Amino acid sequence: MPNPTEAAATVKRTDSVSIEAVHDQLETMLAGAAELPLVLRFAEIFLRKAPPELFRERPPDVLARLTLGTFRFLDRCRPDRVDVEVFNPEDATEGWSAPVTVIRTNVSERPFIIDTIREYLYSQDLPIEHLVYPMLHVGRDATGRVQELRPAAEGPTRESLVHCEIAVVEDAAERQRLQGEIAASLQDGVRATDDFGAMIDAVNDTVAYLAELAPRLPERAGEIREIQEFLRWIRDRGMVFLGYRAYQIIDHPQLGRAIVVEPGSGLGILRNEATSSYAEPVPLDTLDPGLRSLIESGPLLIMSKTNAVATVHRRARMDYVGVKRIDENGRVAGEFRFLGLFTSAAYS
Repeated sequence: MPNPTEAAATVKRTDSVSIEAVHDQLETMLAGAAELPLVLRFAEIFLRKAPPELFRERPPDVLARLTLGTFRFLDRCRPDRVDVEVFNPEDATEGWSAPVTVIRTNVSERPFIIDTIREYLYSQDLPIEHLVYPMLHVGRDATGRVQELRPAAEGPTRESLVHCEIAVVEDAAERQRLQGEIAASLQDGVRATDDFGAMIDAVNDTVAYLAELAPRLPERAGEIREIQEFLRWIRDRGMVFLGYRAYQIIDHPQLGRAIVVEPGSGLGILRNEATSSYAEPVPLDTLDPGLRSLIESGPLLIMSKTNAVATVHRRARMDYVGVKRIDENGRVAGEFRFLGLFTSAAYS
């Protein structure tokens, strides 16, 4: 019986032979085609990330067509957008068949891609059967077509391509729904990670605001100091920030005291301010009394769970951290609001 080292070497040799067989199939399929060198380079990178069971389940000709279809998907993608396809192989122009539904995604490299896809699929009771996740350096021409491929570590322009297989989804409308919702989740991930630095700046600005507020509220100096320490802690290790938005309480000439989004403040998943309930001013006297009381009085720091489930990283109700803004007259004048997920460090 081989020892573990020998067994690992056997698997590696088996996979290597399979990759060579796939190369042979691709050379036959694409003889003379201009794309052949790039497809062979892609196959080398892509298949080395494939799980061994994929080689055992699929013959070389099927793996060759799967690889070619994935390369052509990558060639259609663009690094400045989220690309998603959900299809059954026999329904598409792939030339191969298997009792699975395929999910392909591509987005510029960033955290949480696999977590986001996996958590979404599990929330739909669709466990992943196979997953291939090569991070690539992709050189593209002026039109966006692939011109160069290398492992991500060898180049500056990184894209995260995902080939994922789940149990077959027969209904076309259901596949369309999955495609739209996966794309939306990944787009949320793009917004959250692109705006991460700006959200950290918003935390720091809130800490600085509290430092300016403290001399005006000497009776609350201890509370303010504790909030500052808490904000620094979630900034450094306590929270995965997903969204930020600021709100103002204004004296509206027709509506009286009203709450409204501060224009241009939205970041991450809260970047689209038009979706807010307070995109237009909402009079305070129309709010539920409990909500109005929470807004206008009580502690400076608000922490709670939202009813909304995070679409990025892990599927859980999001954590909400709000810090009230106080005007020169001592009235609540708005709020700095952060949405995210507390980390394992916060819970432990």
